[in-house]
Amino acid sequence: MNPYAGSMHADVLSEEPKDEPGKLRLVDEVKNRAKAAFQKKDMHSAHLLYSKAISVLETMPGKEEAPLYSNRSMVRLNLNKVEESLEDAKKCLVIDPTFVKAYHRKAQALTRLSEWDEAIAAAEAGMKLEPTNKAFEEIIEKANQDKAKDQEDKAKLKRDAQDVRVELHNASTSRQNNPAKKEKKEGEDDESGGMRGYKTTSDGKTTSYFHTEISEEAKRLIAEQGFGKPQKLEAPTEDKEAKGGGSSWNQAGTYEEKGQMNWVKRELPQALKGISFDLPQGGKTVVTGVVDIAGDASITVARGKRKHLLDLTFSVEYDIKAGDDTGRGKLLYKEVTANDDDDMEVETEVNNETAGSLKGLIDAFVKTSSTGLQPMVTQAVKKLIAQFKQL
Repeated sequence: MNPYAGSMHADVLSEEPKDEPGKLRLVDEVKNRAKAAFQKKDMHSAHLLYSKAISVLETMPGKEEAPLYSNRSMVRLNLNKVEESLEDAKKCLVIDPTFVKAYHRKAQALTRLSEWDEAIAAAEAGMKLEPTNKAFEEIIEKANQDKAKDQEDKAKLKRDAQDVRVELHNASTSRQNNPAKKEKKEGEDDESGGMRGYKTTSDGKTTSYFHTEISEEAKRLIAEQGFGKPQKLEAPTEDKEAKGGGSSWNQAGTYEEKGQMNWVKRELPQALKGISFDLPQGGKTVVTGVVDIAGDASITVARGKRKHLLDLTFSVEYDIKAGDDTGRGKLLYKEVTANDDDDMEVETEVNNETAGSLKGLIDAFVKTSSTGLQPMVTQAVKKLIAQFKQL
């Protein structure tokens, strides 16, 4: 029975080539499908496909690829398989100790597991290889904050537990020092009316023993002074700017985070749609839309310092036309960050219905990052990132 019968990738997941060339061709196909599945946020399929590529390469000594373990580590983080994600990050670093992204994955997994010191150590190791990568600084800062909060919470629990023990001890001592009240003999008055802790007021009502009865004269004076009635505050409220540009209530400049994904999903399609490049041979290629926008965009304020965090993936759809021939495809942008030093990873997909005569034009003016449509789109993305950093 085929365990992958219900998967759209059953053909490659069930394939078992015998020779090395066949295995390598299968791995290439599986990797391409895994990347596409990740872009579509189909983490289950991406996990199956990356695992297939890894298992095939394991049958060929010396063919293991560090990026596969790093990519599966990220997929497993998305699936909340944190321990397994950590193992993949470690395996990646065994294969290639200079693979920077694996240190980031490792630090993320350790942070989720509340292993603060190890997470900081992993981030610091990554910083040694890539000192300009601000993502490591952010992980270290957040890990230190979470560690401090965790220690504070544990200390509070310990104090609360100690208070409970003291109260129990005091209650036990009180019972020992105060023997039970003797039974009321027949004929003796019972001022409590038969209920402990209660008394009868002057109007005949029963109330708590600790209730203070207010005289009519006192009530009159309170009413004349207006006490007990809601009072209108005339003083205007003052809206001060918080440290680091946080909310007005956060005057201390402590940690605050505001999500900006809605802004990205609104502005990114508007910024890119309609970008076009005129082909030298005649015709043009034009952006028609932006889809599959995923990731994280947020602004944090910590200790008065404002930071813009960005980690996006998205697909830019385009049409191409030359003469009577037409075609469609996508530019797949991966791990787009707010760091100026980070190069954008871009892959290209071509629709099966695209005319064969256009493949050369796509290779020359869409796939390449030096001329044509792609550099124009990338420049527009960078401009939007600059706007995001001004928020």
